Amino acid sequence: MTTPEDRHIDGEISHELLKQLAYNEKMAELGRISAGVVHELNAPLSVIVSASQMIMREEGVPEFVREMIERINAEAQRLSQMTRGILNFSSHEETGGDADVNLTIDFVLDFLCYEASRRGVSLMRNLDHRLPVVPVDGNVLKQIVINITMNALQAMEHEGGRLLVETSSPNSSEVCIVIADTGPGIAAGSLSRIFEPYFTTKSPGEGTGLGLFVTRTLVENLGGRIEVRSAAGEGTSFTVVLPAGESD
Repeated sequence: MTTPEDRHIDGEISHELLKQLAYNEKMAELGRISAGVVHELNAPLSVIVSASQMIMREEGVPEFVREMIERINAEAQRLSQMTRGILNFSSHEETGGDADVNLTIDFVLDFLCYEASRRGVSLMRNLDHRLPVVPVDGNVLKQIVINITMNALQAMEHEGGRLLVETSSPNSSEVCIVIADTGPGIAAGSLSRIFEPYFTTKSPGEGTGLGLFVTRTLVENLGGRIEVRSAAGEGTSFTVVLPAGESD
């Protein structure tokens, strides 16, 4: 576990903090490169979608070929939608306006599908499609959901399990997002400290201890609140409550 005191030695940057800063810079550069790669993928995906639609409009196409082309078209459209979402999420510009909580969760879970599968974690969702929109920046909402979801996936790194995301609106003024996992849970001694900056239970080099601190700050800046329930061996559940937008 890393503490702020471990990060400075005689006023100088400690070796561990220097390694973490170098790693963060490397990942930031990788993110910038990846954004360019994702942008380049949009062009061939658009060609695949257009070509497949043209083929499906042709007469005399064998049924088994049509089925394969329909599958290609569906997968290409799915990837195209995901790349657009990634580019939007990686933008520095604020999206403004209102955000659809369910669409945000669908994007995040689809985006993290590979991360979950390689850990043997099943992603499940139980979404209330009568939810009002929330008056928050869409990218900030994505960041909140990604931070909590990735934290849960990392906790189940070697155990597998299940992660369930549920949405509800307990009253007309609030929207709730519950992210619950079946991981190892959090010990009682650590539970009260998980939102503290630089506090982490992860192995050295696997986290800065800022993820949940940043998440709570983002939620509170939006006028909401975040709660956590956990017990060792019984999994963890985060509840994010956000103010709902005004109904038309």
